[in-house]
Amino acid sequence: MAENCRRILDITIPPEVVRKREEAITAQFQRHARLPGFRPGKAPASLIQRKFRDDIRSQVLQDLVPEYVEAQAREQQWETVGAPSVTEVEYAENSALRFKATLEVLPEFVVQDYTGLPIEVAEPQVSDEEVDRALERLREQSATYVNLDPRPLQEGDYASISVRGTSPGKDSSGVHVEEVLCEIGGPRTVKEFTENLLGAQVGEERHFDVAYPTDFGDTRLAGKTVSYQAKVLGLKKKYLPELNDDFARELGNFESLEAVRRHVRDDLLGARLRDAEQKAKSQVRQKLAQLHEFPVPETLVERQLDRRLERLRRQLTAQGMDPQTLALDWGKIRTSQREAAREDVKCNLVLERITRQENVEVSEVELERELQRIAAVTDQTPAAVRARLTKEGKLDKVTSALRIEKALEFVFQSAQRTVLPYTQSGSESS
Repeated sequence: MAENCRRILDITIPPEVVRKREEAITAQFQRHARLPGFRPGKAPASLIQRKFRDDIRSQVLQDLVPEYVEAQAREQQWETVGAPSVTEVEYAENSALRFKATLEVLPEFVVQDYTGLPIEVAEPQVSDEEVDRALERLREQSATYVNLDPRPLQEGDYASISVRGTSPGKDSSGVHVEEVLCEIGGPRTVKEFTENLLGAQVGEERHFDVAYPTDFGDTRLAGKTVSYQAKVLGLKKKYLPELNDDFARELGNFESLEAVRRHVRDDLLGARLRDAEQKAKSQVRQKLAQLHEFPVPETLVERQLDRRLERLRRQLTAQGMDPQTLALDWGKIRTSQREAAREDVKCNLVLERITRQENVEVSEVELERELQRIAAVTDQTPAAVRARLTKEGKLDKVTSALRIEKALEFVFQSAQRTVLPYTQSGSESS
């Protein structure tokens, strides 16, 4: 626990309070207990107390400990975080109940002036060359492939192949693809496939090994040697559509190629604007954290670390990788993320205070819009999402997150901006 967020309470509960709670719990057991020789609910309380002594005492602790901890925390005007740690319990018959509770509380701090924070904001632009490249990708996506008469494979051919690959090691699940298109000599084709398939005939099978470098883009293959069996199923020629108005109309609701160009440019610019804003808001968060010096509850840091690692797992899964089978040191990753998680928590605490100072509220329309976004991602209806979050007691957390996001937008809009050119990598130049 962060020392300045830790509070220790020595609590004494009067014996009469303990006795009264014991009697109430004994009565509950008495109503439901089935003991030999007694009808349900008719066993004497003294017998119930002897028979279920440990259960009754356990229930007394579960009832009274949090009740008294919360009462004293309210009296001290502390906002507690997580569950308290209870030690040194003294619980004897006909005596007061004594224990020590260690808990974490939200820190007290003064919100510094958050208006006019200096940030650097990129000014995105889209060149004609970038639009041309995007149009070329659209052509590639609309390409058609026509079967050719069998002949030996040549550079530039498109071969339809089936692939089986095996790699030593118990963690390897192998590779099995019934049919995939391979461009012989293509820039994205692994060179060993080109070298070993050149000259192959339709129906012929080639065997070869591929040693993937440790920095290979697909982490499932990085650093491994895979033995492949590749069989040529067919030979194809690629046809690209011409860039003209007919192509534009085939893409959708476009009357001309120029309309497609405008749409592509707007899409590219919109994505870069969102990226630039996200980076600028990250600067705002960093500066808010730097402006304030106060301890952060470790409970909140651990929760934020859990969220960061879960987000990483989802990203890996979205890329087609199984996080469970990757040779990743999750403990090391967690340690490397700790300071960033601490900064996240600190900034969120500051933003939460700003929501109070600026009276930031979330409307029902804004909440419904967020529920619709969650519904689209999780393939549910907004009503189902609302019902689930309400049942799990998490709807308030969604509203709180929206308030924090609105506070961040408020600080962002008041920031003092220096406009910089947008680089090809999507980051600001320095």
